[in-house]
Amino acid sequence: MKRKIAAFANGWSDEYLMVALKGIQRCAKEHDLDVYMYVNYASSDGNVEVTQGEINILNLPILENYDGIFLLGNTLNNAGELDILREKIKKTHVPAVCMEYELEDMDCICTDNYSGMHELCEHLITEHNVSRIVWVSGVKGNKENEERFRAVTDCVKEHGLQIRDEDIIYGDFSYYAIQFSAADWLDGHDLPDAFVCANDVMALGIISQLQNRGYQVPEDVIVTGFDNIKSTSSFVPALTTVDRDWSDRTYDGLSHLVDLMDGKPSCGKKSFLSKMCVRASCGCGQAVKLLPEQMLAINKVYTAPIERTMFDWHLTGVDEATSNRFTMEQINEGLKEFFKTGASSYEGDTFCICLDESFVNSIYAQTEPRALGYSERMHVLYAKRDGEHLPYTTIKTSYVFPVFSKPEESGNIYYIAPLYGMNGTIGYAVFKNHESVLDTYFLYSWIRHLRIGLLRCRQNIIMNTMNQKLNEISLLDDLSGLLNRKGYERKGIPMLEEIKKHGKPALMMVVDINKMKMINDRYGHLQGDLAIRLVAKAIKETIPESWCGIRYGGDEFVIIGENYFVDDGSILKGKLCAAVEHEASSLMIPYELSVSVGSVAIDPSENISIDEYFRRADDAMYEMKKRNHEQREE
Repeated sequence: MKRKIAAFANGWSDEYLMVALKGIQRCAKEHDLDVYMYVNYASSDGNVEVTQGEINILNLPILENYDGIFLLGNTLNNAGELDILREKIKKTHVPAVCMEYELEDMDCICTDNYSGMHELCEHLITEHNVSRIVWVSGVKGNKENEERFRAVTDCVKEHGLQIRDEDIIYGDFSYYAIQFSAADWLDGHDLPDAFVCANDVMALGIISQLQNRGYQVPEDVIVTGFDNIKSTSSFVPALTTVDRDWSDRTYDGLSHLVDLMDGKPSCGKKSFLSKMCVRASCGCGQAVKLLPEQMLAINKVYTAPIERTMFDWHLTGVDEATSNRFTMEQINEGLKEFFKTGASSYEGDTFCICLDESFVNSIYAQTEPRALGYSERMHVLYAKRDGEHLPYTTIKTSYVFPVFSKPEESGNIYYIAPLYGMNGTIGYAVFKNHESVLDTYFLYSWIRHLRIGLLRCRQNIIMNTMNQKLNEISLLDDLSGLLNRKGYERKGIPMLEEIKKHGKPALMMVVDINKMKMINDRYGHLQGDLAIRLVAKAIKETIPESWCGIRYGGDEFVIIGENYFVDDGSILKGKLCAAVEHEASSLMIPYELSVSVGSVAIDPSENISIDEYFRRADDAMYEMKKRNHEQREE
């Protein structure tokens, strides 16, 4: 039986994930593991509602159902994800490993942040005569950031130099944040010899700021990074950085988790050396092997806008597939039609969209969905397996994915991201063995579009349901609760026509309350209204559920439906009269309550109008009323 791993990561670190996944995939195949990768897009500067919606995905997996837990710890600091997961893991006995970040009572496989950064600073000082360094810091309090800064400060001290407080820029590990903080710093300071950045993303942001101001790197100033993400080799100039060998590290980390699952001993913390990776941004020239990557990046200047446009068309298609739908089944059909066109190259051949049961129920009950956590069941709004569309269904939430992996498959990785909105849980999406969903934030954009589409559909369905209810109310008689004359025309007659269309016999009955004028005159209209309600109650309790009961007007009622009894209506007539008598006796009303009933069997082979059948039933009712009157006079 395949063993299951619950893995967790923040998707904003997409370049890291694309490299790290290579090691995870390699190990998963070797050990026949199914890895469930729970991805969120919480950010340190996000609003509370967004952050809550993103990290709610941490509540989806039941950790006790997994054989191991794998944390990509250096990505899980944006919204306190590590603290949440640590507390959850403590309550289980499931082996766990955290990458690149030390947690209490958990083994850590990491890269030494100090060694590579110290080597890089030593290179800048001894080979490039750097004396003034500006440190571009990541998130304050982050352990990796502090360790890298310690390497820089130690190295400059060893050479009799220092980093002044004013020569520290805070960029929070973010390309976006560094655009503002770097611009402010450059406005008030002279260029240093080098900007040493705590990660590559900020380094690329610094280079962009410098180039926008007319400066050349490395001619005017050196810029270095840390992490060796994919873009560093294709950027111009190629970035000098520190390599952490992520693919091998995640392979080592997941392999160690397998050892723990097999009962092998804990290792505590195991650290691997990082190493300097010298390129053009420090002035050392450019290796020939990087030229093809840079040429590809240059070509992207032309292809990227086209690719983005095609992606936007795809997202528009997803929007249209979920728009103007008024049931979950209609949304399912819309998505099927869209993905039948072969438009799922972005999503892969096997993926699904699951909606939380509380979200679906909230649509029809017009209530709020649950704010946090997930219900016990999920509605599989859309699922595709190996290119085949699966039917709309429900599954246990603990299954996560509606299709289990085949025994002959090995190394499956499921990527799971949250759907949320309106301060509540919508559901999640899952993609199987399709890591490209994480590249260039495709998954983030896709989830946002789908979320907006689903919320729009929710409003459509609620409005449609309200309109249907209003329409239903307009067809009901206030006093009796039966259909009114309008209801007879809108529902009763079409039902009869549908029965005849399918060649089935039907029955029409006309019911009239005996001596209704006497009841109103002698006992008052309140008693008359009570008589109408009692007869209506008897009709509801007597006729089959699929039939229609109508208050045609005054004290006259019509009953129509498929003739299950295959007779002239005598069976139902007897039951109805007995029911009226029972209702009257149970309340001990001061008058005799009875009804006259006329019925006519409708033969689908006869070419007779509904109005003619009504006339015949009405005549039969008056014939019974006449007989009742004559019997009372005798």
